Amino acid sequence: MPAVFNNNQSEWRTDCEAVYPKALRMIDDCPTDDLANLQRTLSVHRYEHTLGVAKESIRLAIRFGCAPEKACRAGLLHDCAKSMDRIDMLKLIDGSEWDVGELERSIDSLLHAPAGAVLARLFYRETDEEVLSAIRWHTIGKLGMSKLEKIVYLADLIEPNRKPFDGIDAIRQLSVNDLDHAVLAAAESSVRYVNMQGGTVHPNTLDLIKALN
Repeated sequence: MPAVFNNNQSEWRTDCEAVYPKALRMIDDCPTDDLANLQRTLSVHRYEHTLGVAKESIRLAIRFGCAPEKACRAGLLHDCAKSMDRIDMLKLIDGSEWDVGELERSIDSLLHAPAGAVLARLFYRETDEEVLSAIRWHTIGKLGMSKLEKIVYLADLIEPNRKPFDGIDAIRQLSVNDLDHAVLAAAESSVRYVNMQGGTVHPNTLDLIKALN
C-alpha cells in the first residue's frame, strides 16, 4: 500500500520520498523465508504495518546516524508474535532472559513485544542483542533507551500506513530533526490513548516521559 501524505507533513513527506526507495530495496534483500513467514503468520493489515515500520525505521536510522540494517531487521520483526495467542506468548517468555511484569503479562497488546523478542531469536535466528532489545521495548519504552530502541518505538507510531490520530502530523514533523522530542510526543500520545480507553499506563512509559521532559 502506498504511503498517504497530507500538506501538514511536507518535511516528513520529502524525507520519506527520498529514503523509502532505498528502504524498499533493503527489505527486498532480507531473507525471503523470513518475509514469507511474516506474511503467512500476520494479517494483511499487520503485514502492511510491519513493512511500514521497517521503512520508517530505516528512514529514522539514516536521519539520526544509526545502522539502517539493524533498524530494518528490528522493524520487520517487531510484531512477529502479534498473531500468537496468550498461552503461546506466555510459554515463550517464561524462562527467557526478559523480565516481564504482571501488567505486561495481562495485556496482549503489550505481551507481544517481549514474546516477539524471544520468537525473533528462536524462530527468525536473530542474534543481534540491539535488535532484540528494540523489539522487546517497542511498546512501552523504558529509561535509557538506545537510539535503535527509540527509532523502532517511534516508527511503530508514525509509519505511513498508521491510521491518522490527533497529533500524528506534529510527531512526524518532529521526527525529521529531533528524535528525542518526537519520542516524547509519541509517548505522551500513547498515554492519552490508553487513558481514553480506560486502560492502565505502564510505569515505563511514564518514566520515559519524565526523562525526556
